[in-house]
Amino acid sequence: MMRSLYSGISGLKVHQVQMDVIGNNIANVNTVAYKSSRVTFQEILNQTLKNASAPSQVGDRGGTNPQQVGLGVSVATIDVLHTRTGVQRTDKATDLAIDGEGFFIVTDGINDYYTRAGNFDIDVDGNVVYPGGLKVLGWNTLVVDPQTGVEYVDTSVPPSTINLSGLSMAAKATDIIRFEGNLDGTANIGDVITYSSSVYDSQGNEHKIDFVFTKQSPNIWSWKMIPAPVSNAATHITDYELQNDEIAGNPIQVDNMGKPIVYPHEIKSLSVETASGIVQYEFVVVNNKAEFDSRAASLGSGQAVVLVNGNEHVQVAFGDDLAGGDTVMIEVNDYPISHIEPMVDIDSSLPGAAQGYDLDGDGTNDIDTGTAHGVLIFSEDGRLLQSLMNSDIRIVMNDDVTGAANIILQSDDIRFSPEKFTQYADATVIRGSATGYPAGSLNSISIDQEGRIIGYYSNGRSREDAVLAIAMFSNPAGLNKIGNNLFQDTVNAGLSGYDRAGIGGRGSIISGALEMSNVDLAKEFTDMIVAQRGFQANSRIITVADEMLNELVNIKR
Repeated sequence: MMRSLYSGISGLKVHQVQMDVIGNNIANVNTVAYKSSRVTFQEILNQTLKNASAPSQVGDRGGTNPQQVGLGVSVATIDVLHTRTGVQRTDKATDLAIDGEGFFIVTDGINDYYTRAGNFDIDVDGNVVYPGGLKVLGWNTLVVDPQTGVEYVDTSVPPSTINLSGLSMAAKATDIIRFEGNLDGTANIGDVITYSSSVYDSQGNEHKIDFVFTKQSPNIWSWKMIPAPVSNAATHITDYELQNDEIAGNPIQVDNMGKPIVYPHEIKSLSVETASGIVQYEFVVVNNKAEFDSRAASLGSGQAVVLVNGNEHVQVAFGDDLAGGDTVMIEVNDYPISHIEPMVDIDSSLPGAAQGYDLDGDGTNDIDTGTAHGVLIFSEDGRLLQSLMNSDIRIVMNDDVTGAANIILQSDDIRFSPEKFTQYADATVIRGSATGYPAGSLNSISIDQEGRIIGYYSNGRSREDAVLAIAMFSNPAGLNKIGNNLFQDTVNAGLSGYDRAGIGGRGSIISGALEMSNVDLAKEFTDMIVAQRGFQANSRIITVADEMLNELVNIKR
């Protein structure tokens, strides 16, 4: 039988395979992230009729080449072409395209698969899923940065399925306060600047705190925290019935105030119930005993002075004589924050007092006890040299108003930026930011270029809730197609691990878009023509070989 007959048959077979590949490419011209294939051919075998010979060592006869007859063609490779292509905008948040190298990872719970198609969705249980129910892999374990207090997703562990159900943001108490800005270097010694900031307790309630900055010397400022007054605070009234007559200016101690009275604004009103009715008094609240005695000695009728010193009693002096049986009534503001106190080195009987500061080490406080929670020392050119704070601070909550825990700020949690907090001869500008926030529930999500799933919450905050895992292969063409736009790892694909998008050569994520098929219709139709002509030519080989055999059979006739 003729060799060409079988060569023609092999040619028909490979061109049929080529046509199958071309047809599949064209059928998937609009398939999301489809990667087209191509076929390459190679000859099968060669029958050697005569081997090559070397030139003669004796005489002038030269060498001869081998004589071989080919025995047909076979498929060498069917390659998947992982070439880049365009993206189609969809504006759906969970539609994703990879702009560059890499594959999304999905799982059926037993095996992992890889895909370039990012037409994901979220099922009723909150799982991020691929069409057909396969779950998308990534990371969603939240950890807290100890330096900034910011929550982020830990990507150092193996990826797992991503679930967004029931996401909420628990209330977070303030644990870091940061400051930037400028204190006016031309301010006079003794000048006071007040800056109001917000802090949050463990239940997410917002409270105003006043930072009071006092210039102590040309390059030294002290600061102290006090609770800001609250306009709609609840109140309670403590009354005290006089046992004996009291002359004007005589100090009267009123006990059982219900809490330590630290700040002047905690006293809302002062009155005396007499036999003829209730008399309202104009009053001044002071923290210093010497000032109290001085004011008490010069009070006029209808006037009073109150001394508060951080205890659960106050002293009051009136400008009028009072009779035994009169009742002193003090209305006290019940603010959510009871008081603010250092946690060490202070007499516990004075909960609002702050420690003193001995700046030159001579054993005498340069800044008196009770005046400062911290000190800022600037250089002559206005740069911040030191921020001193030698005690943690406890913001004590009022149990009668809120059941939240006390707010604890450690000595390094109140931070003044060395580069961005200055003392220049310019207007005072203070910018403060504090951690902490109220509770919130998830409203919506978005996905950024790094594959981070960002949750937007009802408390106005956002958070990195999950990160998509992206796989990289050194030889993507070695992956095995298994249908449904999925690939399976093989021993020749070279999996180089998982990471977030944009890391280690991985492409970035385009949200609201899908990768298009990379089928080139012009090329496919051209290849179709070539395949058709190749098939025709090989069929002619069979036809001619058949005619030659027919002639051979007819020799006998």
